[in-house]
Amino acid sequence: MHGLIREEHSFGANPGSKDLARHLYTRMACGKVVIVAANPASLLASLRKQWLKLARKVSRERASTLNAVHIYELNEAVTRMLTLRFTTKWPQDDYPADVYIVTMEQLLRWAPECRTLYVTCDVGREQLYLATAWMPRSSLIVFCKLS
Repeated sequence: MHGLIREEHSFGANPGSKDLARHLYTRMACGKVVIVAANPASLLASLRKQWLKLARKVSRERASTLNAVHIYELNEAVTRMLTLRFTTKWPQDDYPADVYIVTMEQLLRWAPECRTLYVTCDVGREQLYLATAWMPRSSLIVFCKLS
């Protein structure tokens, strides 16, 4: 797919939102993120809950270390995590959010300018090709098998 990096993950229970949040933590500094889901509203609720739990965990880790450099890095990570904006609303002209959770039909109406695309539902090959056509080279597509 035109120079894109492809990963496949098999996430576990709670429909995988805990593992999805952990993976998103590693990609939060790379730019906009789009998550394709069958039911964006329910995924948003569970992902946001897991995201805040992860932010508290990183904050506890920051409080338990004595290394000044590590404290600074974790402080920056927590600040970024708490200011990250999640939405299921579709952008009109600007991109006010950092993480968009949408259906494939919504994604096909808007060429995403994102560096990371998570696919959490069944998507046809043609739909995926159309959705990723405008993504920059070396962007990451993660296929999540949520159970």
